[in-house]
Amino acid sequence: MKDLRTHMVSSEDVRYAYAIGRIRAIEITLLGKQRLERVGEARTLDDALRQLSDTIYGMHLDEIEEGGYPTLLKDEEERLLDLVDSLSLDKDISDMLHLKYDFQNLKVAIRETVAGRDLSHLYVSFGLYGPEAIVGPLKADTIEQLPEPLVAAARAALEAYSKVPDPSAVDLAIDRAMFERFVSLVEGSGNLYIEAIVRTWIDLANIRSFMRARYLGFEARALSGLLFGGGFMEPAAFVAAYALPLEELLQHFELSPYRDVIEKGGAGLEKDESFVSLEREIANYMVALLRQSRYFTFGLEIILAYALLKQNEIKTLSLILAAKDRELPLEAIKERIPDAD
Repeated sequence: MKDLRTHMVSSEDVRYAYAIGRIRAIEITLLGKQRLERVGEARTLDDALRQLSDTIYGMHLDEIEEGGYPTLLKDEEERLLDLVDSLSLDKDISDMLHLKYDFQNLKVAIRETVAGRDLSHLYVSFGLYGPEAIVGPLKADTIEQLPEPLVAAARAALEAYSKVPDPSAVDLAIDRAMFERFVSLVEGSGNLYIEAIVRTWIDLANIRSFMRARYLGFEARALSGLLFGGGFMEPAAFVAAYALPLEELLQHFELSPYRDVIEKGGAGLEKDESFVSLEREIANYMVALLRQSRYFTFGLEIILAYALLKQNEIKTLSLILAAKDRELPLEAIKERIPDAD
């Protein structure tokens, strides 16, 4: 496996000099772990929101009376994507931030189609094309009229469902097509850091599938079908280690940069029978990778890293505020906050 440190280099694209000035000025508003923990420690949902009053979110707290906190977070992500769109000079790559939502909407649309259910409440509006550009062709059985990036994914998902009538088969086929698309966009781009982000994303998705399959007792022969190509680690490395006990598994991955993710996530599964530790370690690893961009001077990678860190922050806030809304115990909230800062 390649050493990820060989990819921690900036493209030094001076076209982005002004844009990076903008990003450096606003990235200091990202919430650290201590602030997120204070939000989680608040007594009530209203108290938690008040903890945000002196942050970037505080400027818009008066907008949440009708829609609740999800509206606050949705609007913040929309502002984030608008900022990236205004700063990017390489749309093919930065558009990945939007495309992932188009692939998500495709999952929902196919589930609606095969199940005959109304799932319109699950659509998101941050894609390049919008739900209507996806739903219409699927309902009319004219897949070729879908936006070009989604055509192959839709065909693969419908074929997968015809063989295994399970929604998870749809999700797996679409995720595979999405990763293949993203790898094709970053390969040869000359931006090793953005390529490393995509390949690491795939590796972490494979680690999640690998650990879940082990915990749920899937047959070894089923594992290959759950893994994606395009990461730094070959799927065969996971298949070869599938039946190993945790101690031997850690030896197998001794030289892997993901060893701690597997060790801490595996310990959580064995001790607590919970995936929380695994998900937190996956988030920690990605956040640490994105934080490397603070050492760069110029380039699109600084903008994308900031955007992904901000999206992670929004996701974490959503989990915390939803837990507050459901009055979950404090520890159940804090254990979901990533450690990386």
